[in-house]
Amino acid sequence: MAYYFKTKKLDISAGNPLIVVINSKDAHEFGIHKQDKAYMCWNDLCMFVSVDYSDSVVSTGELGMFSEVWDKYNIPARDIVSLTIPEPAESLDAIRKKIRGGKLTYDEIKNVLEDITQRRLSTIEMTYFAATSYNPGFDEDEVYFLTKAMAETGEIMDFSGGDPTKKIVDKHSIGGIPAKGVTPILVPIVSSFGLVVPNTSSRAITTPSGTSDMLEVVMPVTLPKDRILKVVEKENACLVWGGGMHLAPADDILINIERPLNIESYDKFLVSIIAKKAAMKITHLLVDIPYGEGTKVHNISDVEEVEQQFQALSSRFNIKVDIYKRESLSPDGYGIGPLLEIRDVLRIFERHPERPQALEDLAIDMAGRLLELSEVAKSGEGRQMARAKLESGEAQEKFWSIAFAQGATKRVDSEELILGEFEEVIEADHSGVITSIGNREVVEIARALGAPFIKEAGMYFHKKVGDSVSKGDPLVTLYATCTDRLELGLEVMDDCGEFIRY
Repeated sequence: MAYYFKTKKLDISAGNPLIVVINSKDAHEFGIHKQDKAYMCWNDLCMFVSVDYSDSVVSTGELGMFSEVWDKYNIPARDIVSLTIPEPAESLDAIRKKIRGGKLTYDEIKNVLEDITQRRLSTIEMTYFAATSYNPGFDEDEVYFLTKAMAETGEIMDFSGGDPTKKIVDKHSIGGIPAKGVTPILVPIVSSFGLVVPNTSSRAITTPSGTSDMLEVVMPVTLPKDRILKVVEKENACLVWGGGMHLAPADDILINIERPLNIESYDKFLVSIIAKKAAMKITHLLVDIPYGEGTKVHNISDVEEVEQQFQALSSRFNIKVDIYKRESLSPDGYGIGPLLEIRDVLRIFERHPERPQALEDLAIDMAGRLLELSEVAKSGEGRQMARAKLESGEAQEKFWSIAFAQGATKRVDSEELILGEFEEVIEADHSGVITSIGNREVVEIARALGAPFIKEAGMYFHKKVGDSVSKGDPLVTLYATCTDRLELGLEVMDDCGEFIRY
């Protein structure tokens, strides 16, 4: 049975869920409970929403729409919508089965993911399903079913141009460490060899900058599907934000479910990566797995387990995978925060004397590995070929060619970038050799300074692991756009204790 309401726009955001609010008297009269999933229709547009109560923001007969609803669907205020409470989702039976230790079929898993994507399940119901990846866990077949269904319930993008032999390649890091400079260097290098590299990256979730956050300093990264296809057709590559592409949408919803606990099983990020690459028809993939303190994978034995899982799963999607294992004792570059990180990248392209050599070497090494994986380079020759593209300036020209194809209006020099005007230099209080820089502490300090939302904020390290320092040498400079943020960053740094160890 449908119930009718007059719409009211609420200046409230839930971040992602589609939520509407009705008066408690209407809820009691119609038998609608808090967090019920309802089917809301306006003209020919229908969607699943979560229902909440309030007697202060809506009157009887009114339906308040959180900003995600009216902004996304352009539903006007004071119009008429209907609410229908559907029968419980069939996928709840599959979730109950899994909680009890049962094994799910492909169809059962796909039904769950379709209901998640269509928002037929409540947050609590989705949380129960997310928890089953930890206990009782998924076996090898279920992991494959989950990956396949996750890819198929979203957008599929084909960059082959109708040529089934075309190699579509990419690099992906499991993340967990600050500084994201590798991808913007690698993509222009690899694509300049004629390989197709449709790279999609994320915005920061818990770090001081995502790859998209730093790239956005110099180029547009939020593009519609048709524009992305045109950029790749023209340049063999793109450097775009993946959040607007509707790739494996159930994965993004489950990530938001898990985020408050700040945990992610190995199965979960394995499925997340391969599902999105399968949806993009990737044929060759380099997976960067940093391990060590403050990373997602803590020791080398875990890396070996994850590598085996990646190889087993990717082979079922005909994706050739190479795992790049590396111990991470510090951030990859000198800069932390969107503007400081893109400055590192530009300095590498410009061959600037203050460019971060370790980041450059890492990007070249990964690019070489990807060239060898895709058989553009013979074994052992990829690194040299990649370095030549960088030193000749061809990679820099390719980077800006991609940027202009995505809508950039001017070429930016690294020294044009203006950092936060308030800064504090932290000096060494004794002499020694730097042995490590705590990734977790760096994240906390940089976010306190305002990164990633304040692009000019962040940290710049004058010394890296292996460097000798004397008492009084500058170790790191903190940047902020106001004194309050700078003071907060310094307070958090004091709480972190000795995070630069020497």
